Amino acid sequence: MRPLAYLSSMSLLLCLACPGGGSEDDDGTTTMPSGTTGTDVATGSTTAGTTDEPPDDTTGPGPTTTTTQPTSADGSSTSGDDDPTSSDTSAGGEPGDWLLTVDRGSSPPRLIKAGLTGGTAQVCSLAGSVDYTTIAFARDGTLYGLNALQNRIDVINPCNCSFQLVGPTSLGPISLSPGGVTEEGLLGLYPDLDALVHVDVETGLGTVVGPLGYLFEASAIAWSDDAVQPYAVEASNDYLYSIDVATGAATPLVPIAADIVDPGLAVHPNDGALYLCDGDTLYSLDAGTGGLTAIGPLGLQGGCRTLAVPQTAVACIDSL
Repeated sequence: MRPLAYLSSMSLLLCLACPGGGSEDDDGTTTMPSGTTGTDVATGSTTAGTTDEPPDDTTGPGPTTTTTQPTSADGSSTSGDDDPTSSDTSAGGEPGDWLLTVDRGSSPPRLIKAGLTGGTAQVCSLAGSVDYTTIAFARDGTLYGLNALQNRIDVINPCNCSFQLVGPTSLGPISLSPGGVTEEGLLGLYPDLDALVHVDVETGLGTVVGPLGYLFEASAIAWSDDAVQPYAVEASNDYLYSIDVATGAATPLVPIAADIVDPGLAVHPNDGALYLCDGDTLYSLDAGTGGLTAIGPLGLQGGCRTLAVPQTAVACIDSL
């Protein structure tokens, strides 16, 4: 949770722009209506904020192919004569029954395919100069990653792990998800401001959509075609939320029946099923009850904190 000094300073900044929006407590700090706190952000005109936590009413909880790419002077890897961002995707093909994650604990880090019913396979090895804390397939099958070393968006070739730079988000660390079927760009959660953001895939620039209304620390986001909105999970409260893409507001749905630490989240487009990873384990997540069912270990040397779901067929991964 954030320290009181952080929340108080955030509240003062927001209230300067909100006439009649708060009252002064005995200790001199300002209390926002309904328990919200917030601050402005230079990358967008929307003010981000937080509210109190949701009530805590929970009672419980293959083959391997490795390709290491050389690295160029600017830190991007190359793939010989091929376009380093071209991948073996088939627009219009059905997404495979798998998820993609990053093993950040291995050296170099690796892309790992995880089957929806269990089993894993290494896809390729990433350059040692990157640290992808979150990855997401866009609707056209392009794989994007946030390199946390520079808070920069890259395009990643999921077949050989080469990459090209897109640009800095101009924000701190965020988690990524595809947006709606007709939307361009990516959606993301920005924990530093507890806000929903939109990421321009042409420039990498992140723009704040609006405040989530709750503290989001170790968290993840995943779009659902069935719900026509994203789901999100947050580890401090162990809760599943839905998010309004127009305002950024988060709505608590159910407590997650386990103590999660640093999760990844995905909704598979083939059947709308939710999947969550935490530590070295992949789970299915029941959106109605918050129940988790273990699918199996991922065989990671570091904890799983991101899950990317395919939006099209990716032949080089489908065949593993």
